[in-house]
Amino acid sequence: MTPKHLAHVPNSIGSRLKYEMRKQGLTSTELARRSEVKTSFIYDVISGKSANPSTVKLARVADSLGISLAYLAGYESSATAGLSGIKNQPTDYISVPSLSAEGTKLSSSLRIEGETYQFRKSWISKQLSARPEDVRLTVMRGDSMEPTLHHNDMVLVDTSKTMPSPPGIFILYDGFGLVAKRLELMGDHQPSSVRVISDNTKYSTYECALDDIRIVGRVIWFSREI
Repeated sequence: MTPKHLAHVPNSIGSRLKYEMRKQGLTSTELARRSEVKTSFIYDVISGKSANPSTVKLARVADSLGISLAYLAGYESSATAGLSGIKNQPTDYISVPSLSAEGTKLSSSLRIEGETYQFRKSWISKQLSARPEDVRLTVMRGDSMEPTLHHNDMVLVDTSKTMPSPPGIFILYDGFGLVAKRLELMGDHQPSSVRVISDNTKYSTYECALDDIRIVGRVIWFSREI
């Protein structure tokens, strides 16, 4: 049974968004400006026109409202339970660290405040078949993996998977930054070599020794803005 103090809280994403905006006296235009999204995105969510809105944009909206993404999506009843730093954060949620590359150094640290994304541990384990502690987040840059992955796509990377067998899409560190490439291990070569493929055909495929590239992890999920 729903507690009395939560009985009035709507369940759908659009209804919850409208409810929180009304509570805080925000218009769609003002919320869109704060969240750095288009006003049409807010309208589409509220009206229910967007049945599967972008997770990235929803996270920005939730941050601007001071509520958790999980609450806005209807996964929890408390507006602040899933926020970073709150003591009663649900144990099934984890703040996924992001991968960042600065110059010649690769680091793994939490995203800056307002850009921390939380995911359900059980979803990562069951749907993605990964250990939550091994998962990292990064944002795609460039067009070398189009049409599969686009510029600004948000991807989750399983950092425990650094061997390109079976073939798949991996995040590499090339000494300057993070790039995504499709990798295929050449099993009959000694020493081991790997074929590096860009899905965008304007970029050339090449082969190199496996030891000459730094594989950060396998891409296991992505989210795209619309």
